[in-house]
Amino acid sequence: MVTVVPLHKLVAALAVKVALSATGILATPLQYNPSTPPDDIVTLSSCHPAYGLEQSADEVIQPFIPEIPICALIGNVTADVTGIIADLIDQILPDQGEDQGEETDPSQSVQQIKQSARLLEATSTDVARLEQFYGASMQKNVAQLPKSGQVVTTPWPSSYWPIYLDGINYRWNGADPSPAEKYATAFGLNVDEFTRTVSKANGVLSQASRRSCSADTDCASLNDGSACAKHLGSTTGYCIPTWFGICHAWAPAAMLEAEPVCPVTKNNVTFQPFDIKALMTEIYDGASVRTVFTGARFNGNDNAPNNRDKYGRFVDGARRDLGPGFFHIAIANIMGLRRNSFIVDVSAGSEVWNQPVKSYEILESSILTPRHAARQFYRTTRYPFNAAAANIMYVKNRFTWVVEANEDGPLVSTGRAGSFLQSQDLTYLLEVDREGNIIGGEWVGDSNSNHPDFLWFPVARPSPTTVTRATRTSWIFWTNPSTPVLSYGLGDIFALFSSVVASRSHHLWPINTNRYTFD
Repeated sequence: MVTVVPLHKLVAALAVKVALSATGILATPLQYNPSTPPDDIVTLSSCHPAYGLEQSADEVIQPFIPEIPICALIGNVTADVTGIIADLIDQILPDQGEDQGEETDPSQSVQQIKQSARLLEATSTDVARLEQFYGASMQKNVAQLPKSGQVVTTPWPSSYWPIYLDGINYRWNGADPSPAEKYATAFGLNVDEFTRTVSKANGVLSQASRRSCSADTDCASLNDGSACAKHLGSTTGYCIPTWFGICHAWAPAAMLEAEPVCPVTKNNVTFQPFDIKALMTEIYDGASVRTVFTGARFNGNDNAPNNRDKYGRFVDGARRDLGPGFFHIAIANIMGLRRNSFIVDVSAGSEVWNQPVKSYEILESSILTPRHAARQFYRTTRYPFNAAAANIMYVKNRFTWVVEANEDGPLVSTGRAGSFLQSQDLTYLLEVDREGNIIGGEWVGDSNSNHPDFLWFPVARPSPTTVTRATRTSWIFWTNPSTPVLSYGLGDIFALFSSVVASRSHHLWPINTNRYTFD
């Protein structure tokens, strides 16, 4: 006759052993993926996790990384540890087997704990956010998820308007004025004051607290990729990392707004499509766009010592996410089933590169037993992470996104946008239960280091009466005053601005120019 050790006593014994040995490996069910609190809808601002600049400790929203309950660690218990459990049980219940003449079977108690762990495989916070937004359950069964997906209209390529180039003050077309200079001239504003205000909002002058410089060599010792950035006409400037920019504004604008296609002249100032893209991006940067955000931004040291575990995974949960289990569920539901685009930070490290996504395609997939996966990918006899995984699916996924472009003219409608697509073959393991539902996952191969950091998308276009206040600067565009302003959204306005068929009665005018305030 076999005695089954009471569950709570075995858990206590195992907890002590794991605590003393410090060899437990974090499990990876969806339930334990990092997420970003607190709201399902997050407003795009300098505190938004997708913000395309370095964030201070006061600005960054700290990710929530759940503690792993002991029952979820049972999947990491090797045969040797099972023996240790038996010894611990004998220590806890020294008389039970002797009095009853019965043999203790630790494997049955382990199975009980595994079943308890399975009960904890609830949907993750981020899956719940997607379900809240769409008003429908996310499909998690891997057999029911599309193996490919793409958006109908490619988001338009444009610049991320780097901070070190002074944002939209950058003269991208040789000696021609910058988009900001053109705007100020066309609408009768003081050009110097306006460009200075833009610079303070998201250009060189916004980084005045950084090291001063007169040449790039002054920045070299920082070892952070900084260039010596100078505002228009200045001989000195500040050391600014070249990845800083407003990609967090370009990406949603490229998704939601029609691409400008034609030059438009206003008060003898000609705006090229690239200029109009710059102005659209600038508005999105300060429009408090509402977003759904999933995952957690990594905001730490890329080169911290001892930053990987013995399986090659990043120790920091915020750098290890997005978890591939959630990632696969998200992209297949958003793009595969709904043909919607979304945005990812394509860098797992501390730099943020927001890119709108074009497509995905599963190139390879195969089902493995947990033991087979353990041998093939981790050189161990037992799969070391998710105890509830009945099977493991290996996936090779070609993931394609839109990259930055400094090219003028219509790119999407002419097919030229194809030159500004970048693909990466992501490789990962999906942990699935007996019904084929995804319950977790692990990155493998090169994707262990190089994978998306977070995933997000805008909820809707900005309000038609949007006024941005990045640095006490108000912006608003509208049509001829004889036309009700509420009949046009920003997208409609810019479509008029960029369309060759725009009539004289639908030219853009700035509202109440005395609202513009300059420091």
